[in-house]
Amino acid sequence: MMTPTSRAEAAGWPAVAFPGGAIIPDWGAITTSRAQNALRAIVEAFIGPKWDGLDETESRIHGIVLSGYAATGHAPETADVAAAAGLTRDEADGVLRRLAERDLLVLDAAGRISGAYPFTDSPTEHHVAAGGRAMLERDVAVRSACRHCRRPLVIRTRSHGRELDQVEPIGIVVWSGHRYAAGCAASSLCTLQAFFCEDVHLETWRANSPAAGQEGVRLSLAEALEIGVAIFAPMRMEWPSWIPTT
Repeated sequence: MMTPTSRAEAAGWPAVAFPGGAIIPDWGAITTSRAQNALRAIVEAFIGPKWDGLDETESRIHGIVLSGYAATGHAPETADVAAAAGLTRDEADGVLRRLAERDLLVLDAAGRISGAYPFTDSPTEHHVAAGGRAMLERDVAVRSACRHCRRPLVIRTRSHGRELDQVEPIGIVVWSGHRYAAGCAASSLCTLQAFFCEDVHLETWRANSPAAGQEGVRLSLAEALEIGVAIFAPMRMEWPSWIPTT
């Protein structure tokens, strides 16, 4: 059951309160009903069930891992995570396993961190230059491709990742799929967050991929950015500064 917050509870919007005080998502960042519907679906399918109930140590380790990714562009070493948290290596390993069981981290066969939503060391169709999005409070360039025709797409932000700046082509739209399956966002929910160069290509893709296109919402880029800000900007409050030790 998701932790109620006074604002979200009064409005009927789901939200999660973290031990450090952050409340995710920030529903005040959302301005359209489509974005509200898409964000509600993401919270109910993944954020609420997976993030709610983290204890203080789990939340701190999660924040350390994300901070390490943001600072370096790749997964932090477990020894560095343990040192930053003031834990032994074995204690840190145990917390990382619990976070992986929640699908908040991905561990490889050797137990090393290889992903932490929304970061991954694996290749994806979206490449973010200069670090991240609103969660990093930086302006960035996102390079992707239309899921249907593979046309290159470029999206640049301003105002520390909170506003769109340059978009090429101008008609880019987003499909926000909501299917979460097999306890793994990387192989279900994340694969259904897709860019398209125009609405026609989105509808063609949906017609030819009925399973993928069933549960979701068509968003403008501005609406998709609002959702990113609503989720990741308050999450940033939970991150300690990353100081590598090795």
